[in-house]
Amino acid sequence: MTKIIPIQTSRGSGYRIDYTDSNGRRRRIKVYTDRETAKRMAAEVDFKKTRIKAGLETRPIENITLKQAIDYVKEHSHNKPKTIERELIVLNSLLFFLGGTRVRHISTRDLSNYLDYRLKDCKLSPQTVGLEFRTLRAFFNVLITHQFIERNPIKGLNPPPKPPISIRFLTVDEINKLLTTIQDAGDQDYLDLVQIYLHTGTRREEILADRFTWNNVDFVGKRLKIVGKKDKVRFVPMDDIVFEILKRRSEMKNLPVPFPLTYSYTLKKVKKYYEKAKIKNANIHTFRRTFGSLLVQQGVSIFTVSKLLGHSSVTVTETHYAHLVDATLRDGVKVLDSIL
Repeated sequence: MTKIIPIQTSRGSGYRIDYTDSNGRRRRIKVYTDRETAKRMAAEVDFKKTRIKAGLETRPIENITLKQAIDYVKEHSHNKPKTIERELIVLNSLLFFLGGTRVRHISTRDLSNYLDYRLKDCKLSPQTVGLEFRTLRAFFNVLITHQFIERNPIKGLNPPPKPPISIRFLTVDEINKLLTTIQDAGDQDYLDLVQIYLHTGTRREEILADRFTWNNVDFVGKRLKIVGKKDKVRFVPMDDIVFEILKRRSEMKNLPVPFPLTYSYTLKKVKKYYEKAKIKNANIHTFRRTFGSLLVQQGVSIFTVSKLLGHSSVTVTETHYAHLVDATLRDGVKVLDSIL
């Protein structure tokens, strides 16, 4: 039952309207007007509730805080745990910047200021802020789908322009230094692992325990079944080195999977070996780039390299390796100098 109660405050005399909204929450509003107007406003509240109950009007959704919105999206997400974890890092950074702002109050200007803050104050690279931009756009789109907001506040903004792509890959000399360093340490597991990375071009987690088992190894057909991004499957042929390594490891006792190693520990070990070999600005993903660059430089078609790497399209491969393709073509043309 909606109640109208006379009030007297520093603003003057008026009425307090107490009611229960269509979501079952108790509400109260103060209006500084005459009694007849206050009664009409209370009647409008009751009339709106009746229309909602009859299905003639949409139930209003609360203007929740950004924190509540983040919790809601996390709870209803169908993404993988690690993806959700990465998204939460971005969303919690926005929460730190905006505080207890309610989602319908977040403006395009707020997000523009936030992106500037990440670039200039936090010193993040344009690529990283570009990833955050896409995460935020997807986040607000979910809120639109669930009717918490009507428009995406990031609409109209653009991610930071991407700088020219510079691909870091290992030289043959660096590869030999790294393998010698691991061999001298007597670490056969990581010597095998690094060579598998270099000879297959797999992503960081694609051949570790969670995704790669003995069922993924086809010794008869000499190929590997690789489960990549979004569980997309591709098959990579085994060369002699990969075949020898996996065959030897398959005959070892107590190896339930080819590489029973955790991702986080592998990152630390590889970083340590890079440091010992005095190789800078390289990580696990550098092995994958090295695989692709060596193939391109040896004249393997960009289409074949794209298939082996499991890229979503040849365009992605061209973006990363076009400069190497151009160099290979120039070298090919130079052959004419000695003929014509």
